[in-house]
Amino acid sequence: MKRRVLSLCLFLGACSTASSLPTSIENKPQPPRAETGQATDKPQTPPKTSPASAPVTYANFADWREAFVAKAAARGFERAFVENLLVDVQPKESVVKADTGQPEFSKPISSYVKNAVSAARIQTGRERVNANPDIAAIEARYGVPREVLGGVWGMESDFGRVQGDIDVLTAFATLAYDGRRRDWAETQLLSVMTIIKSGKATRQELKGSWAGAMGQTQFLPENYLKLGQDGDGDGHVNIWTSDSDALASAANLLKSEGWRPGQAWAVEVTLPAGFDFYLAETESQTPDWWAQKGVVRADGGNWNASEKTASAVLILPSGAKGPAFLALPNHFVIRKYNNSTAYALAVGLNADGIAGRSALKMPWPDEQPLSLAMRKNVQTALNAAGFNAGTVDGVIGIGTRKALREWQKANGRVADGYLSYELASELSAKVAGYTVLGPSSR
Repeated sequence: MKRRVLSLCLFLGACSTASSLPTSIENKPQPPRAETGQATDKPQTPPKTSPASAPVTYANFADWREAFVAKAAARGFERAFVENLLVDVQPKESVVKADTGQPEFSKPISSYVKNAVSAARIQTGRERVNANPDIAAIEARYGVPREVLGGVWGMESDFGRVQGDIDVLTAFATLAYDGRRRDWAETQLLSVMTIIKSGKATRQELKGSWAGAMGQTQFLPENYLKLGQDGDGDGHVNIWTSDSDALASAANLLKSEGWRPGQAWAVEVTLPAGFDFYLAETESQTPDWWAQKGVVRADGGNWNASEKTASAVLILPSGAKGPAFLALPNHFVIRKYNNSTAYALAVGLNADGIAGRSALKMPWPDEQPLSLAMRKNVQTALNAAGFNAGTVDGVIGIGTRKALREWQKANGRVADGYLSYELASELSAKVAGYTVLGPSSR
């Protein structure tokens, strides 16, 4: 049966690094951003319930704190315990800026992956996972291969080196007071208090990213309580200093999201001359179906029995001029850890390197970043032409990519849904007077 799937956003904002090795500070699990009318590839750990459309506005932080103490007390926490934890907490402006900021320039996936996937990171990952005394037991228990865990570990904290130094209580209190995702942030804050109250960790140990993700594999507090694992058998779940606990916890998260043992995450493929690029990122079909379209493995290998029956989506991170991949279900499981196509590619390609699999056959192209103004102009131009790109916010998400693909098809272009610098420049120039074909002309 033919199935349609959503397009994937393939741009990220510029990443910060703390060393010559890329450290995925920006790409750690982050709270879901406010809905803008089009889904994007921003990292997420979705809240259980949607935040209220019009959250209560508090006059000051003290008023929010008083209201939260009452909520926590209603959940069974002693008021004095909660008040004591929050007495010295004040909202942190850098957290709000990080949560709401829109990067001036959007880094292409090619630049991101070339920076994130390196020989040094692969070598370190291979050495660290193979040296871990518990890794074989972790693989056997959760069904997630060591190379994938090494890929996650490297991207999340550079193998424990960069875990974040922000007090997570302050981070979640700030996000809760800000109000856009208050329910989600307060749920995480209650989880932090549960961790402290139960003695699983101290307040001083609970450091993390601006978004409150903690430890070597960057777990949010709620996930730590639900999915954290004791990988070294010492009776504690310590994702901060125990490599085994961090790896077992990551494996448990991936397993809980549906990891399929024995299947690849994705495989590089080659496309035939005259291929219909409109099929990319819209069809979810078996490898045999794709083979009938001329899509074959770049390594010349064969699909195993389990992979042959799996649904695969063709993704073109850099459009028709870059590498092509058939993404299997495990690709999307990795995206449950961090909902970013670029992140999943970086994890998967590092994992392939750790396992000793061959490098990509097709090199990544050199691409220019897109400015915020340019991205907004593209959305404005597409909307003006009758192709619904959604809210003009500069976020190149599902809505914009779908609109772009339809515009490309209507105008006789390669319909890969990819916004190159050249195409962005062309569309931006048309904002004042749009002249190309609209949908009614198709």
